[in-house]
Amino acid sequence: LSEVVMQKTKGNPFFVMEFIKSLKDRDLLKYNFHQKRWVWDENIIRAEEITDSVLHLLSYKMNGLPNNVQLLLKVMACFGTRTSESVIGYLMNSTEYCEV
Repeated sequence: LSEVVMQKTKGNPFFVMEFIKSLKDRDLLKYNFHQKRWVWDENIIRAEEITDSVLHLLSYKMNGLPNNVQLLLKVMACFGTRTSESVIGYLMNSTEYCEV
C-alpha cells in the first residue's frame, strides 16, 4: 500500500493524508477487527482514478459540501486568506447571503 500511496501522491504529506482519508471514506481501506489489522485490495486502489494534484482532490471534496457552504466559501475566497468581522457582519445582514 505504501508504494501505491507514494506513487499516487508523489510524497506530498498533505496529499498522502487526504488520499488515505479518501480511501477510508470510500471503504477501500478498512480496519478488520477480527484480524486486528487494516485490509485493502491493492489492485483496486492502484486502478483508482485518483487525481494527481491536491487542488483536484480538494475541489472534489468541496463539491461534496452542501450548496450553502460552497457559496460561503466562494464568497469568502473573494476576500483573500483573511476576512474582517465587518465583512462577515455585512454579508450576514444582506438578503442574498443571510441564510449562509
